[in-house]
Amino acid sequence: MALEGFDLESFAQALSVPTQEALAALPEIQKRPEAWQLAFDLLASNNSNCRFFGAHTLHAKIARDWDTLDAERQSALRDELIRLAVENSSGALNVLNKLSQALAAYALLMPADAWDGFLNSVVTALQKRAQSTGVSAGAAIVDFLEVFPEELNRTALAAAQQGRLVQDVKAALPLVLQILISVVRGLEGSARGGDAAFEQLGQSVVWRTRAWKAIQQWLQFGVPSDTLFVPLLDVCLQQLSVLAAHRLRGDGHDDDDEIQAAAAAADDMVSNMKVAAKYSRSVGTLVLEHLGQEWVGQILDHSARDAGHDARAWSAVAISFGETYTDFIVSGMADAGLSEHVSAFLQLMVALTRFPGHHGFDEDVSDQPLSFWYLLQEALVDYEAEAEAEAGAAAAVAAAARNTYADVLRALVAKSAFPAAATWLAADRDERERFASYRREVGDALLNAYYVLRSDMLGALVDEVRALGALTAADWQHAEALLFALRSIGEAVPSDEAVHLPRLFAADALTQQLLPALQVRADGDRTSQWALTSLKAGVIAVVGAYGDWWRGRGELLAAVVPSVATALHEPALVPTAVSALRRICDSCRDELGAAAASLVQLACDVLSAGAAVPAREQQRIFEAVAEVVLAQPPDTHAAALLPLTSALLAALRIDVARLESSLSEPEPAIAALIDRLRLVEALARGLQFGDDVEEHALAGDADAASMLAYAARCYQDSALHEFRIGLLAVLDRALVLLTAVSQPDDTLLECMLATVNSAVRRSPHAFALPFADSVAFVGRTWSVVVARPGADFAPVFSARWADQCPALLQSISQLATVAVPDSESASDRVLGSVLARAIDDVCAGLARDAATLPVAIEQQPIVSEYVFDLCTRVLQTRPALLAHVEHATAARLCTLSVHALAVPNRLALKPTAYFLTALIRLSATTARTSPATPLLASLWSEFGPEWLRATLQGIGGAHPRSLLPNLAELLFAMVRHHLQSVKLWMAELLAQPAFPSPHADDAAKRQFVQHLLATRSFVRAKAIVNEFSVRCRNLQGTAYAA
Repeated sequence: MALEGFDLESFAQALSVPTQEALAALPEIQKRPEAWQLAFDLLASNNSNCRFFGAHTLHAKIARDWDTLDAERQSALRDELIRLAVENSSGALNVLNKLSQALAAYALLMPADAWDGFLNSVVTALQKRAQSTGVSAGAAIVDFLEVFPEELNRTALAAAQQGRLVQDVKAALPLVLQILISVVRGLEGSARGGDAAFEQLGQSVVWRTRAWKAIQQWLQFGVPSDTLFVPLLDVCLQQLSVLAAHRLRGDGHDDDDEIQAAAAAADDMVSNMKVAAKYSRSVGTLVLEHLGQEWVGQILDHSARDAGHDARAWSAVAISFGETYTDFIVSGMADAGLSEHVSAFLQLMVALTRFPGHHGFDEDVSDQPLSFWYLLQEALVDYEAEAEAEAGAAAAVAAAARNTYADVLRALVAKSAFPAAATWLAADRDERERFASYRREVGDALLNAYYVLRSDMLGALVDEVRALGALTAADWQHAEALLFALRSIGEAVPSDEAVHLPRLFAADALTQQLLPALQVRADGDRTSQWALTSLKAGVIAVVGAYGDWWRGRGELLAAVVPSVATALHEPALVPTAVSALRRICDSCRDELGAAAASLVQLACDVLSAGAAVPAREQQRIFEAVAEVVLAQPPDTHAAALLPLTSALLAALRIDVARLESSLSEPEPAIAALIDRLRLVEALARGLQFGDDVEEHALAGDADAASMLAYAARCYQDSALHEFRIGLLAVLDRALVLLTAVSQPDDTLLECMLATVNSAVRRSPHAFALPFADSVAFVGRTWSVVVARPGADFAPVFSARWADQCPALLQSISQLATVAVPDSESASDRVLGSVLARAIDDVCAGLARDAATLPVAIEQQPIVSEYVFDLCTRVLQTRPALLAHVEHATAARLCTLSVHALAVPNRLALKPTAYFLTALIRLSATTARTSPATPLLASLWSEFGPEWLRATLQGIGGAHPRSLLPNLAELLFAMVRHHLQSVKLWMAELLAQPAFPSPHADDAAKRQFVQHLLATRSFVRAKAIVNEFSVRCRNLQGTAYAA
């Protein structure tokens, strides 16, 4: 036969190579009707490439052009596919595989009622065809059984067809699994009464591997009963033992791929949660019996000797069983018929936990069982909590659990030890990170062990540490591992533990065993340095882990804190030392009062060390030291802090001078100044009285109020006055220099503002500047980085005003929040002036930078967001400040708000809606009287109709539905606080044609107004707004209307 436009013989010859031209032409040819016949012609070729492309074409035609065949041709095609599959059963696997795909696609495309029981029919038809031709169909059947689940998962089916397939799959599952099991058992030399074709096929490792993978695919459809599942799992586990026997003998009959596939299939069966819920007893008993056999331990030992080869595959079933059947295992501890098997299984899991080698370096198995120990511990807790648990059974479970976790503890300590120096020092970064990650998981598992063993575990670890004597670089790995275990359980050990921790941290233990290790210099070679550094880190971490225990033990802290502090001079120990000191300072502020001067000196040393101590760690030290100072009487704060604040101020002045001398390349000087300002900020954070103290004082607590008043008097004229004045001078000078830098650093500006803000509190603060000075500094900063007054009083904006404006608006907001309410005070007038200027400049800047305000808001939504956030905060906390804002300025802000309401941008609309909601609440005559009430009332009268129009337009469809809650809240505030004016304005607006939407008729508008004005419930108002919005958007009858 010849297709139009080319010669079949020539095309087949080209495909037999195949040539690039033929491959390029094939997809187009497959689209033609004649390609049906082309597929069969190519499949008749003796060339395997031609047969493959013939099968490929046939599959493509079935998948793409099925509807072009009538019923008769569809039926005839089934017989042709069966014939071709049998004929190619012993040929090239790629041809057979493609024909199996074609047959699977055919079966899935047949009408639901056209081929009942098709899976059984396919197997029977293939077998009959094979018998009639004398050709084995085993390969064709197994290949089809492997391909069909994959095709089914990729195919979208109609409901009727899907129902038919479910029934067919369930009906065929016993036959399918019987065939596949016959193949995988071919390694034993006999299929045990199975079909000879499958027995012969099972002699090939390739087909056994494929059969295992097919079993895994078919299991996803579920197993209808335990009478089918349990024997299947039994056979699978038996076959794993057969594979293990061949691997142990080394006879070459096993294969890595087959082992991986068999283990994966068994793993899927054991980890099936639905099966575990239904058949836990039968399945659990079976698996325990298999895993208790000798071959399991033998194959794991063999894998360990073979550098962990395939160990994860061999252990997968045990791991999954433990994680899935944890409750069954716990109950089995007290079951006379199961306890022996359970004990053997738990010892297997301990052996996996102790798998030889160092994780991340030469083994990757020991991390697998760690999650099991967590699940087992949780299951033990649940078991103990069950009321029906008998006392005898509970005691048996508890005893078995304690024995097991004692073994787990020993295994975890051994596995957490660092490898030999030669291994570690030669390792790459990935290997070290894998080991570090594994150690973190081991730490969690140690915590689970502690929850079972409790005091016994702590006692055992302390005994071992004390038995070591002096901690030296000799055999340091074991000592460090013990310290790691003690650190890992620190969070769970009670802070009042009075048996074992006093032995660990006894004066003689500290002075003769633990602390001397911190004094040893890590000179010598890399091996010695690494050993000593790791050992020191372990000691410091243990000291920090029990920070709460040190409370009330000032005599011990006097030796501990200076020793830990010496580690700050070793870069590798800085993070650990800082963490430990911070924990101790947090827990023992009162006890450390006598050491406050030493801690301040420590902070001075850290400051002098500069880059040797990372900036973040410096900040943590400064904050911790400040917290200790704060815990002392307020009249001691200034003297205690003076050495540190003097050194810090001197360093800041040096940084500013360095910046001034390097304006052409300012980056290093700016970075240093930023780090130093963050130290001031950290110190200020540590010196803040707790929020609870402020709240108690505001609530009328006499003691809290008295303490704060006393602190304020102590701070007012203290020795810290020079620091506060000097700090302000430094900030002013840095601000001037910032304008001389060609590309100013936003981070420096943010740090300067954060430094000022950190001491701005309602309660007294040691670093607090006079309020008027703080406000004035923010005002000067505004002039420098945002806008300065021009010759005609019009603002002259900086090039990057919009980028730097939000940080300043946030600072003004904080100042407004903490200022003492007094509309007549000078500081209040200064703050009101800064607020008015910020509003004026923002409105002018947005108007200048775009053709219209809506466009400007779209382009700079962050600026709009921050200015409305500021004004909302003022309205909520300090509305009296608006008394210092002129009507014209407030009107410009309101004009901006009208345009912001019209912009469908969440960043712009939400803060605008919050601002207007707060304004409207305060503008009502019933609101609490404020000096700003007349201004707010006049703004409502002037802009209320425009706000209402914009709100209704947004509800009517101008804005996304996600913004409806904000619009509903705003509209409800209007109705609640200005009912009569809203009623009048709304009637005028809704009388306009097609407003707010052409989809809302007059009846819908009347109903909306009537219901909205009648409700006093915000929840009901939201529902009314949503219903009206759905109508305006013409979404009735859709999911949005639900």
